Amino acid sequence: MSEPEILLEEWSPVCNIHAFVEKTDTCCYFYLWINPGAENTAVKSCWICNTAAAPKELDVEAMKQGMAPAMPEAFVLHDLKGMELDAENLRIVWFEEGNAAALLLEDEIICVIPCWSGFEGFHGYSRYAKGVTPCAWGLADASEKMGERVERSRDFWDWFEFEPDYWKITQKMHMDALEKFFGRCENYYAIDGEQFPPKALIRGTRDGVIYGITAGVSLIPMPGIELYDPDEYWEDRRMELGFAVTAGHEDLCSQMYAYVSAMAAYPWKEDTFLAHGHTIPYQRIEGYAAVILVNPKMVPGLETPEYEPCRGEPVNLLWLVPITGEEYQFAQEHDIDETLRHVGGDITKIHIFDGMHKFII
Repeated sequence: MSEPEILLEEWSPVCNIHAFVEKTDTCCYFYLWINPGAENTAVKSCWICNTAAAPKELDVEAMKQGMAPAMPEAFVLHDLKGMELDAENLRIVWFEEGNAAALLLEDEIICVIPCWSGFEGFHGYSRYAKGVTPCAWGLADASEKMGERVERSRDFWDWFEFEPDYWKITQKMHMDALEKFFGRCENYYAIDGEQFPPKALIRGTRDGVIYGITAGVSLIPMPGIELYDPDEYWEDRRMELGFAVTAGHEDLCSQMYAYVSAMAAYPWKEDTFLAHGHTIPYQRIEGYAAVILVNPKMVPGLETPEYEPCRGEPVNLLWLVPITGEEYQFAQEHDIDETLRHVGGDITKIHIFDGMHKFII
């Protein structure tokens, strides 16, 4: 048996995911290798086609040994003697979130590994598969939905490539919204480490409150939300982060801005998302154990900049609210609505750190 051959490989534009197409003596597979070399590494795979005569049955023993199995003939839609892929005409299209991808042969979708691959025995879709199989599901029933998704994703990434002023356009949108919210920009910090996509943190002061709010994080949709809300995931997948503090606690700004900057990259590093009610351990403020994220859209009267939609989708600001160990435990044991019912003061000021505890537990 000859060594497997890599026909195509490419890294996600925003996630630590390596996509590649591998050909063996019997078949071709599309792979997404998540966090290569890390402790939490994982591999998603989907059969594309057979390159040799289809077997009568699935080779279970080969699978146990870690070998990619050929598709049994009952589930193959191409020539049962096998087919060859034209490597020169293969192309990968990443979904907008960067954690899923489609494989195209010229302009035709032949394989898709969506974000829900790996759940309940589902690996992905293949144009050459028939029905539901252990290696791939047939693409036919999902072709319209996947076609729309791929076309939208292709247009999305093309915008970055062919619109040279995309960051200037984005900056202006955010600066307009933030300066309308807190007045003149006092400081502008680049927080992207000169890596794509560009991101910044903008500081301003209003009525004795110092605000630090990110700009540009919402350019890329967060991954994973559609696993929990497949119908309206687009409502919550674009976010910015903010921290507000009274002038008497200005000394916290430096460390919190560094933390906000790190959290701005977290969803794509960890293939996850941040949302209203999420809690994250953070113990660098004396007497506090974590932060809880609060979306002003979910709290009537809570202030927020008024953002223009980003590529037609709403931008959500998530305020980082430091909480004590007791508050953290309560928030972990209850949902966000119940937690917010225990706010001890004015709920519309919950996002402003003033050294006072926010909840009566």
